[in-house]
Parts: sequence; structure tokens; C-alpha cells
Amino acid sequence: MKWIIYFFIVAVSQLANAQTKTTFGSDNATRCYQESNTPFSTHGIVFCTNAIKKDNLLLRDLAATHTNRGIIYGANGQLDKAMKDHNTAASLAPEMGKIYVNRGNVYHQLHQYVTALADYDRALHLANVPLDILHYNRSLAFIRLKRWDDATAALEAALAANPESDRVKKKLDQLNVQKENPATNTVTPDDALTSKSVNP
Repeated sequence: MKWIIYFFIVAVSQLANAQTKTTFGSDNATRCYQESNTPFSTHGIVFCTNAIKKDNLLLRDLAATHTNRGIIYGANGQLDKAMKDHNTAASLAPEMGKIYVNRGNVYHQLHQYVTALADYDRALHLANVPLDILHYNRSLAFIRLKRWDDATAALEAALAANPESDRVKKKLDQLNVQKENPATNTVTPDDALTSKSVNP
């Protein structure tokens, strides 16, 4: 009887130990994700790097953590590092649309607007990204290229996806004034792009 109780206790403790080791993502990956939602400093990079190097993440979580670190790098002007992370993420999880939104933003920051649009279009075809954000970012690239009709269409698509968006309404009003009187310079292309963090 003692042996049966002993084996039962060992089996239960092994099961409990196995359950504590079964996690989705990691604490570092989660902290990286949280920091990438408000990347006002490079503070969160240490969590991202620790998750990438030490936490033996699943492939999808590893891709998410790379793109989240890329968001932080990009927001802090480290565009080469941001691009490297987004490229790595895309090679790990090419079906993850948010990666292309984020990489498109880096291309936009590098003034490579046509390439940015190609990434935004790829994200659009993957169809797993917030459409209002994606179309708004597309409109900013079109504005930089002075493709006013395309910018208007992108803003109308953004408004259809999120009818309550004040920034989309404001940008659409600016574009309409610009079309009516091309001599005015009411359209500001310097609005902040929106990145999309990926929850590991």
C-alpha cells in the first residue's frame, strides 16, 4: 500500500511539474509585447532580446517577438535594427500580416514609399490585420507620392472599417480641401504611422 501511495505522489508531482513548464510564449516575450505597444524608449528591448535568446520560443512566438522588438527599434530611430528584426520575423512566419504592416512602416520611415505600399498590400492580402490601421498607413504613403485619388480611396476604406476614427475623418477633410484648391497645402503627410504589436 505504501508503494502505491508513493507512486501516486510521484506521478502527481511530475504532472504538476510538467504543467508549470507548459506555457504560451514567455514572461520576457509578454513584457516585450507590452513594451512594443508604447515604445517611447528602448527599455523593452532587453525583454525582447532575452526572450529571443533564452526562452526557447515556439516559431510563431519567436516571429512575434522579433517584430515587436522591431517596433521598439523603429520608434526610437534605429531603423537598420528594426528592418533586420522584421525581416527575420517574415522569414519565420511569412503568413503573419502584422509583420508586413510593421516592416512597411520602416520602409516608409526610410522614404521608400513604393516598397512600403508593397508590404501594406501584402498584409492586406493576408487579411489578418486591422483594416483601419492598414488603410490609414497606406494613405500616408500615397500622400507622400502625391497620389491623391489613391490616398482618398485608402482613407475611405479606413473609414469604412472604423467609422468613428477622428484622425481618418480629419485626413479625409484635408485631402478634399487639397483637391478643391491645389494651391493650398493642407495635407500633412507627417502623421504618425501605426504599428501593430503581435501577442506571443
